[in-house]
Amino acid sequence: MKKLPFLAVVLMVAGLLPFVACTCGIVFFDSGVPVPNLLMALVIYGAVCLSFIGAVHWGLALELDRAILTSGADRADNLRLVLGVVPAFAGWIAAYLAYAWVPLAGVIILAVLFPLVALAERGAWQRGWLPPGYMGMRWIATAVTECCLLMVLLVRAF
Repeated sequence: MKKLPFLAVVLMVAGLLPFVACTCGIVFFDSGVPVPNLLMALVIYGAVCLSFIGAVHWGLALELDRAILTSGADRADNLRLVLGVVPAFAGWIAAYLAYAWVPLAGVIILAVLFPLVALAERGAWQRGWLPPGYMGMRWIATAVTECCLLMVLLVRAF
């Protein structure tokens, strides 16, 4: 079983920069900055990230030469396909509500979704459906993302 490549870890950290940058802009700039635009940028990037997380599971389900062999592979593939679609759809709902209603609604939905998706992935990891090292990387990414989302909620909702 292969460990995660170093580049994957570097890109994961780089992928957190838009969350941190938007959060810093929302939290530290004065009211003259167009905060709704930064909120929308945060929500849209969160929706894109959820889609990317789902794509990991699609890729594993469609893999021809399996790196991870499990009994009941067909059932696992079906669950992976579902796990691949649900985050993307939920992210789209967050983005739509942020656009059509208020941006903070999208932030709230994302703040709920990221830990839920991580918990679902933890279940997949416990079944041996994900490579070693993946969940460690996901917990770090989820923790940073969740901190950013909760900080925005605390600053803008109260």
